[in-house]
Amino acid sequence: MRTLRYYILFAVVLASSSLKAQTTNYQVYSLFVINIAKYSSWPELKGEIHITVFGKSKIFDELMKQNGKNVNGQIVKVNQVDNLAEISQPHIIFLADGRSGALEDVLKVTQGKPVMVISEREGLFKKGAGFSFVVMENSTLRFDINNTELEKRQIKVSKNLSALANASI
Repeated sequence: MRTLRYYILFAVVLASSSLKAQTTNYQVYSLFVINIAKYSSWPELKGEIHITVFGKSKIFDELMKQNGKNVNGQIVKVNQVDNLAEISQPHIIFLADGRSGALEDVLKVTQGKPVMVISEREGLFKKGAGFSFVVMENSTLRFDINNTELEKRQIKVSKNLSALANASI
C-alpha cells in the first residue's frame, strides 16, 4: 500500500511538472532527483545519501532545501563541486548542463562504484549516465534511464520508476 502511495505521488509530480520553454524550473528537477533517490537502492547505505552537484546549476539551491531531510531512512547531504578532484564518495552526481562534456571523465572516476549519474542534458543516458532529463514537446519534464549502467554499478531502481521513463536501455 505504501509503495502504491509513493508511486501515485511520483506520477502526480511527473504529470504536473510543466515547464516553460524559456525557463528551467529547478524545483521540479530537484523533486525528480529526490524521487529518483527514493525509488532506488544502493549497496551499503549507512544512514546518509550524498548528492553532489558537479558544476554550476541552480538545482544546487533547490537541492539544499532537501539537505538534512530523510529519504527512506537516509539523511540527504548535498554539496557542489567544480572539478573532478573534489568529488569524494557521492551516491548521486548531478551533472550540470554546463559540465555535460565531462561525462566521460566522471564515469571513469566513478567506474566500479555504486554512483548514480543524473544528467541535466538530454540524451546522455545513451553515453553512460544513469538518468538524463528530457523536456517534452508539451514542456513537461521527463527522464530517460540507462538500466544497464545502473545494474553495473549495483544500483537497483524500482520497476515502477523504470516504467515512468520516457526511454530506457
